[in-house]
Amino acid sequence: MTLNIQSVKMQIIARLLAICQPLIAEQKFLKVERKQTLFLLESIKPALHLVIGDERVLYQDERGYNMQFPVLFKLLTESPDDGYNQADKAAAFVQEKIEADEQLNSLASKVTYDGEMPFTEEVLKPAGGTVITYLVEYRRMKAQPSVNY
Repeated sequence: MTLNIQSVKMQIIARLLAICQPLIAEQKFLKVERKQTLFLLESIKPALHLVIGDERVLYQDERGYNMQFPVLFKLLTESPDDGYNQADKAAAFVQEKIEADEQLNSLASKVTYDGEMPFTEEVLKPAGGTVITYLVEYRRMKAQPSVNY
């Protein structure tokens, strides 16, 4: 049996990754992909990792659920000296694109900016970058995870 169901959440994640693809096309980043954790070391830089946090139910009604989950954009650069400049420019690009499409093509109810945190990778110095966090809210029907309302 093949599973062809694309849940609303999966569609949102695909949209978030698609929004960031121009970073590769413009040769500013070598890789844009989804990862399971923020703590993975990456040998290919500059790169953008999309990390999805724990989902929770905000409320439910007779039709379905209002869900929320955090998305973290980890922007990895080669060196903190020039890297912060590169990370800041990439962060501005991500913020501009996400906030201009705050309903992600009508898949989400809203996307809310939740802050940014610069970092240095201690193991792979001088690598560093920044993590941008958004909260994504969406609605889905009961027993139909691929249908929003």
